[in-house]
Formats: sequence, C-alpha cells, structure tokens
Amino acid sequence: MREGQPSVTAPGLALRRHPLRLLFTSWPWRSLAYLLSTPLIATVWLVSCWPMLPLAGVPLGRLERRRLRLLDRAPIPNPHIPAPRSGVRAWIGLRARERISWTELLHGVLLVPLSVLDFSVLTLVLLMPGMLAASSGLLVAFSILGIDPALVDPGTTAIQRDPLAQALLCVLGLVLLLAGLYPVTLFAEGQRHLARLLITEPSAELSAQLEGLTRSRARITGAFDAERRRIERDLHDGAQQRLTALVMTLGTMRYQHDRGEDVTELIDRADTDARRAVEELRQIVHGIFPSALRENDLAGALDDLAAGVENAGIETTASIDLPPDIASDVQVGLYFATSELCTNVLKHARATSVLLLAHRTGAGVLVVTVEDDGIGGADPHGTGLLGVTDRIETLGGRVHLVSPVGGPTRITVEVPCAS
Repeated sequence: MREGQPSVTAPGLALRRHPLRLLFTSWPWRSLAYLLSTPLIATVWLVSCWPMLPLAGVPLGRLERRRLRLLDRAPIPNPHIPAPRSGVRAWIGLRARERISWTELLHGVLLVPLSVLDFSVLTLVLLMPGMLAASSGLLVAFSILGIDPALVDPGTTAIQRDPLAQALLCVLGLVLLLAGLYPVTLFAEGQRHLARLLITEPSAELSAQLEGLTRSRARITGAFDAERRRIERDLHDGAQQRLTALVMTLGTMRYQHDRGEDVTELIDRADTDARRAVEELRQIVHGIFPSALRENDLAGALDDLAAGVENAGIETTASIDLPPDIASDVQVGLYFATSELCTNVLKHARATSVLLLAHRTGAGVLVVTVEDDGIGGADPHGTGLLGVTDRIETLGGRVHLVSPVGGPTRITVEVPCAS
C-alpha cells in the first residue's frame, strides 16, 4: 500500500551560534561599543531620571531597546500598550499599571553598578594590555630610531632600555588585548540577556504557546492518572477475577480427582477462564504499548492502520516512507496519534476515502498527514484531537488542522526526530 514520498514540507531547524565563533564576526566590536556606551547612558540617566520617578525607566527602556540592536539581531518590539486616549494623566496611569514599566526601572537601577563593572572589566582586560603594548612598542620604536629613552624619561630602567624585552612585552600586550575581546564579548552577552529580560515582553504568540503547553501538561497528568486507574480497574474486574476463578476451579478439580469423580467439565471451565484471562491481559497490554510496534516498525504499524481503515469500508490510500531507526517514544506517540485520527474518521467523518501520508524531511522532521473527504468541521478542542495534540507536543511537535464545514479535513502532525 506504500507509494512515493509525498510533497509535504516542514520548517527548518534553527542553529545556534557557538560562542567561539563570535570572535570571527563583528560581535566583539559591537560588544565593545555596547560596554563603552553603558557608563555614559547610566550617568545621564542617573542625573536626569529623578523628575519622572517612578516612570523613569520608560524612556530608558526605549533607548536601551535601540542600543540592544548592537548585539541582538532578533526583533525587539515595543512592549508597552498604546495609550487609549490622549492626555498626560491617562498616559501616566496606563504606564504605572504596566509591569514592564517597573522592570524597566529595575533595569535602570541595575545599570548604575553594571556601568562601574563595565569600566573595571574594560580597564582590566583591554586598557591595561593596550597600554602595555603601546608603551613597549614606543620604546622599541625609540631603539630602532636610535633615541635613548633616558632622554625622554630619566627614570627608565635597564629593562625599558632593552629592545628585545620591550618587543616581547609588546607582543604579550597584543596577545592579551586580543584574548580580552572574548571575555568582553561574553560579558556583553550576559548584559544583553539581562536587558532583554527586563525591558522586553514575550510575544503574544509565545505567551499563548506557553499557556497552551501548561494546559497540555495538566491534561496529560490527568490522563496518566485516569489511565492508571483504568488499568487497575481492568485488572481487578477482569483478569484478576478470571485468574481467581481459575484457581478455585483447579482446587475443585483436585478435590474431585482425588475422590475419583469425572473432572472433564472442570477442565473445560478452567480452559475457558485461562483463555479469557489471557485475552483480557492482551487487551490491557495493547493499550500500554501497541502490539503492531512490537511486531513491526512504525512504517509497518501505520500500514496496518491504513489496512484496518480500508477493511472498515473506506477507500484508503497510503504513502509511507519512514526510516526504521526512529526513537521508541516517537514511534509510540505517532502511532497512537495516527490511530486516534483514523478512529475519528471512522466514527465521525462520514468519509468515503482517506489519504495517509508519512515521511521524514531533510531537516529531520517526521510528518504524518491524515486527510479525508468527510463532512469536516472537526473541533480542535474535542477530546480526541486534544489528546493527539497533547501527545505530540510532549515530543516537541506540532499539529496542524484544516477542517472547513463540508470538508475535506486535513490533519498534519510534525515531530522532530534527530535519528
């Protein structure tokens, strides 16, 4: 039932810049400019902020978001809510109620000691090595030109008059100067993270994703508890009762056998109880880990799902091209999600045909799509689709739903997979 790979794309994965690569870009010079401007901005703000307290952080935040562009290439939108009406009083009231106004003020308070620390770091790792390299280089130049350093400074020592020693000190100063660019860059990166934390707000999309993830985890926790209670109930009411009846039957069988009575009926009863117990245990285990994955890989298990839908009377087309080396938790998550989507098609879609697509993109993303020609109007907040979303989001994936009223319904599941 497998055909060629479907033309489904997934977004690429972003790569993070390694800190060592910062030295081979313009970041050290941007970091140097950022740190050099910090004491100036802190001094000006400290002198001029008093009339606006406690809103003195608002103009500073605007300036700092512009200055962050030296280091941060990500968009830095204005986190403040636009004033609903004109007027200074309305603006002050709105800004005073915003959390970001107070975090901007906190940033201003922290900027003062940070400026002192910036000056100390720059002096220690850049200014002192730079002065060493400059003074030693000047003495080397005096030696090359035949100028006695004692004519300029009568207090010069023998080492200062030694050209070789001064050349080595000049090289040492240059090496320390270049090496100091790395801690300067890391220090500026730390300040960038602190500033972005205090003077920016997460985007509405990110906040919505975080809220959805929190709800999803709560639902998953509740589902796990409910599933555990279901397993306990099924074991107690099903397999445990069958095994208890089997033990009692075997005891009766031994008693009648010792008395020379016919135990054929008891053997049949014991056989029936044992078979039912095995079947009930198999059903319980299937709900924990699907037998299709124990016997096949994910591609084979999805093929079995497609065959099951087709056997139910719905024309099914499957295009499955998945590697065998997929992590076990990803296989289980995708199998149960696809199984739930196929069950929804059978129960609710009133479809006559189903398309099942599955493949891995070049970016290492597993993509599974289930599309049917049913009545559409699938509820993304329904129990089934919420369960699918929760299961996929725990794997770091996403679920895309397109289901207009009247159909067709197309649900795409994307899960990153490094294997």
